[in-house]
Amino acid sequence: MPATHAAAMAPSQVAYAGVRAPRGWLGVAFVGVWLYFIAKIMELYPERLADSAQVGRGEALQMLAIIAGLASILFFSGLVSALWRANLAAGLSPASVRGLVFGSAGVGVLVVFESARLLDWVGMQVDALRSLLLAVEIGDIAGNALAFAGLAFLVVGLAEAAGIFGRAEPEVPRAAPEETS
Repeated sequence: MPATHAAAMAPSQVAYAGVRAPRGWLGVAFVGVWLYFIAKIMELYPERLADSAQVGRGEALQMLAIIAGLASILFFSGLVSALWRANLAAGLSPASVRGLVFGSAGVGVLVVFESARLLDWVGMQVDALRSLLLAVEIGDIAGNALAFAGLAFLVVGLAEAAGIFGRAEPEVPRAAPEETS
């Protein structure tokens, strides 16, 4: 293959100058991790939480599930956004664009199912809402899986942009071996 064809087939990387560091998005992810951690620890003591909030045990567990779900949305949206900004600064690759799509889809699925859980908690009764609530565990698993796949693609895209895997260089055509008589 001629060198011009190999260079044309290599993935193009576009880096954007002036992209600021994603400190704010990392802060959002940090808050999400701690909220999730606190909610899961408090699930160990639902009676004490129910007594202090003056609600029933079931409602206390439902509140903690809502907090944990919102925290996972904060975590994934913050981390996907921070890695996307890092990819913009380092140079975009096809893997980084896939990462944004998968990460955004994962956060979107989590938002849909968490909205259903939140609307149920405030007392909204709709048939479609009940259908979503029947599959909330499946939605959580699917949203987390998509978000983690997006994070993996974004990390691979960042590694490609940084040249960790090596740069794709066009192959140099080899000369035919000379025959000796």
